Amino acid sequence: MGTYKRPMQRSLLLGSAVFVVLMCVVLSLQTYFTFSGWYYEQYNANLANVIMCVGHNLDVDDLQECVNTGVPSKKYAELQEFLNECVDDFNLAYLYVSIPRSDGVMVSVCSATSEAEREAGDDEDWPLLYEITDEYTPQSIKPYVDAWETTGITYFETGSEWGDCYSACEPLVASDGQKVALLCADLYVDAMHMQIMEYVLRSAILGSLICIAFVALLLLWLRRDVTLPILKLERSARSFAQKSHDRSDPASLLFDDPHINTQNEVESLSDAISQMSEDMQAYVEDIVRAELLAQNAQEQVEGMSRLAFEDPLTHARSKAAYARAVEGMRAEIAAGNTGFAILMIDLNNLKYVNDTFGHDNGDRYLAGACNAIAQTLGDTPLYRTGGDEFVAILRGDDYQHCAALLKELQGRFAKTQADDSVEPWERYSAACGLAKHRLGEDYEDVFARADRIMYRNKTRMKKRMSTHVMSR
Repeated sequence: MGTYKRPMQRSLLLGSAVFVVLMCVVLSLQTYFTFSGWYYEQYNANLANVIMCVGHNLDVDDLQECVNTGVPSKKYAELQEFLNECVDDFNLAYLYVSIPRSDGVMVSVCSATSEAEREAGDDEDWPLLYEITDEYTPQSIKPYVDAWETTGITYFETGSEWGDCYSACEPLVASDGQKVALLCADLYVDAMHMQIMEYVLRSAILGSLICIAFVALLLLWLRRDVTLPILKLERSARSFAQKSHDRSDPASLLFDDPHINTQNEVESLSDAISQMSEDMQAYVEDIVRAELLAQNAQEQVEGMSRLAFEDPLTHARSKAAYARAVEGMRAEIAAGNTGFAILMIDLNNLKYVNDTFGHDNGDRYLAGACNAIAQTLGDTPLYRTGGDEFVAILRGDDYQHCAALLKELQGRFAKTQADDSVEPWERYSAACGLAKHRLGEDYEDVFARADRIMYRNKTRMKKRMSTHVMSR
């Protein structure tokens, strides 16, 4: 019997160990995400209730007047008392109204203290418009700044020297539409983290014990019905290989039956080895030849497909591919599937780049502009239908958000065109035309509308450029 670099039994043991580890990791992750998701759902619901409760009992216009004048009102004092009660009623870590600044300063408008803090003598609240500079950094205040810029409730987790907190923040908007301050409620989550780690550890231990018991039974069965019979079969195969060395008479190549009686696939394999020894070489040679022929044919087909349907310079789809897509769209329209839009894109300045900087840079301009278009369109195919003309047929989500896509594309071109830090052939510019299908139209009608819109935009862009040059 030979010496093996990877004995099967050792591989099974290693594989089993990897299986146990992976199962523990999977169970731990599943437990972690399940319990943490449940906890955060509860925290979100509780904090949302707090925000809603405080919001209903808060006069934002009066608070706006206090912020503008810096003078607390009677309602401000009542708000202070109400916040103090809410901290204890909802078992909060902190409850406060502040104005975050991106420079790392939090301007306190109103903050609450718990009953325990008041009993301990820590009941001095920050005054109105007090600038808190030691507690925050630009990095730690960023979630509050982001919450200020949004509408609705924003949730995030922060850490501090007193422990980890889970926060909910909502901007307070006055009747004139101006944002006055940020209402924030915090909960300590250190205990939650400890509980989740405890659940994860328990799951890992239990999963390990179950996996170890299962693997032990599996290895015993494999040794009896798989590995030992395979070793017998290997000895017979090795003996057959030694006897077949330098033999030219097929009749003398007899396979020694290892007499495997496992009544499973190993026994069937042993019975099939004798027949396989007679024709395996010819069979493999036929398979290799067939695979080589198939691979060559596939490579030829792929090469022809790329030549026919992909533009080699821009890697957009070719005019032939566009013709095929148009035929498909006509069939779609005939079947009643009319939810699509056509986006026409005509690059500006290509002739100027070619004439001024050479055709190599003109090619770079084409490829770069096409790449910018492709980044905006994502998976939507882009077709090159002319030297500097491209067409995209928007379906599905891109059709639903076609106006936003057009705006994003025009913004991308405007940004690159205005960038004086790059080469002229990297300042892409294009005129675009977007038309959505209307009831009763065929494909050519939509295309014509998109083409007209594009040319109108191109004419306006040329006029603006001419006016800009004359003004200079």
